[in-house]
Amino acid sequence: MRERMFGEFPGEDTIVRAIHALHRDGYRRIEAYMPYPSHLVEEALAHRTRLPYMIFAVGIAAALGAYGLQWLLVAHLYPLIVGGRPPHFPITFIVITFEMGVLFAGLTAFFGTLSCGKLGRLVDDVQGIPGFTSVTRDRFWLEVSGSDPAFDADRVHALLLECGAVHVGTVEEER
Repeated sequence: MRERMFGEFPGEDTIVRAIHALHRDGYRRIEAYMPYPSHLVEEALAHRTRLPYMIFAVGIAAALGAYGLQWLLVAHLYPLIVGGRPPHFPITFIVITFEMGVLFAGLTAFFGTLSCGKLGRLVDDVQGIPGFTSVTRDRFWLEVSGSDPAFDADRVHALLLECGAVHVGTVEEER
């Protein structure tokens, strides 16, 4: 088991300063817990997600798959001439193509958000840290994951205290 290092900060400016200091030292697996949304902290963390690209790709793939399946069944395997229209008439395939693209893109967005946001966990060990409930009122907490390649517990501890952390603690990380 690896440990996760946590630091408690009194304000938004101190946690932003700590994030920048950690980034300068090469730490990338950093997470912030805040009592209210903060654009400064979000910009400092600079988390990039591939979820929008994945949603788009799955939506397009589902739409193309639906169109291809309709073409295969209606135009290729079982061609019927109904009302004088040709077996492959793209306008008739548009509704299902669109609906399947939207359906699968929506499902990808839903389950991707659950997965990327780690919302499938009911309990996290971070809730057992003494004083962590202050994150719901007025304190900011910063987590540095032990799975970060640059992780050095002593260096992170010193850096968090140097940047203005009121309290620094560790929790064992589940794999």
